[in-house]
Amino acid sequence: MTKVAVTKCDDYNLDILKKKITYCLDLIGGLDYLIKKDSNVFIKLNCVGPFEPNLGITTHPVFIQAVIQLVKQRTNNILIGDNPATKDIIYTLKKCGIYDIIIEEGIEIFDGKISTVIENPTYNNYSKFEVSKQIVDADCLINLPKLKTHALMYMTVAQKNLFGLIYGLSKAAWHVRANNPLEFADALNDLYGAILNQFKDRIILNICDGILGLEGEGPSTGGLPKNANVVLASTDAVSLDRVALEIAGLDYGKYILNIIANKRGYGVGILDNIKILGSTLTEFKELKFIEPVNPLSIFGLRLLKFKFIRNLVLEHPVIDKSICIKCGECVKICPPKTMRIRNKSYPSLTNNKCIRCWCCAEVCPNNAISKSRRPLIGKLTLKNRF
Repeated sequence: MTKVAVTKCDDYNLDILKKKITYCLDLIGGLDYLIKKDSNVFIKLNCVGPFEPNLGITTHPVFIQAVIQLVKQRTNNILIGDNPATKDIIYTLKKCGIYDIIIEEGIEIFDGKISTVIENPTYNNYSKFEVSKQIVDADCLINLPKLKTHALMYMTVAQKNLFGLIYGLSKAAWHVRANNPLEFADALNDLYGAILNQFKDRIILNICDGILGLEGEGPSTGGLPKNANVVLASTDAVSLDRVALEIAGLDYGKYILNIIANKRGYGVGILDNIKILGSTLTEFKELKFIEPVNPLSIFGLRLLKFKFIRNLVLEHPVIDKSICIKCGECVKICPPKTMRIRNKSYPSLTNNKCIRCWCCAEVCPNNAISKSRRPLIGKLTLKNRF
């Protein structure tokens, strides 16, 4: 039975946060057990893009500082960072309010461009992944996700945050290779299996910043900040994500990533088989996150592997020209290269070539990309069926 530590935490006060995180870590083994003395530690942030902390999109700066100061009790060999989709890491860290804290703490920021290949011996579709070498070379990987909903994957917490081991725009290529939600969830599990294989004799520690989360059309500016007032910790990302989903009051039947991970044995996704320590789930019974617009069950998602069905039943991105700043980030990230800017005009989209990955909305700094209405045939064929 895996363990997930849970505690309520109402704000980003450094001293309180250190006590709350320490409490969670003590429940799952303690800092001395989790981090070997003088070992090499990599702290993996959630820095999907250059967004201010009050938006609830990226790991909060004070949360990061609390973790850094706790890790320093065991080692000073610390590397920190993420692989944002379009902007370079220094720019992103500065906009997220994280850079100054890292400099203050004297921690080295990594360069994700140095890559290596990791393999999954129990893969389904993809056996090899090119990832940032410095992350997988660490003795201990500390994963700091946010508690957020996700327009494509329904929810993104610990397991999905590890997609950030793949460098920058290289992530977009995976949306083309696995170009519907079910195939992408399968590919993410192939990646997670490769990460587990790489760390089979080492620790992956997941500590979730759920104090200020994100609901609705996450994981970026399309979502709405949500006070969840929770910190979670576990060495099992799948179990942590399952408990996080329950705390958020969401539907497990739509959390395909977690269902697949549990089925493959990459972690425990059955709530009765998870030992929840600290705060109880009943303490969060009043909490309810708004779902993304288009969540489907695994049966409904199987239909979306056919391009013509996706075009008939799913929404497509819509540009709000009144707030679009023509920065071109959506064009840079678009995996099938169907989003374009011509003659310095606003971005435009060829709808029938869109794979509905929502990467464009994820990187938009101004929340200028939203979902269209679902086509009528989509309402008739999918609504209330799955």
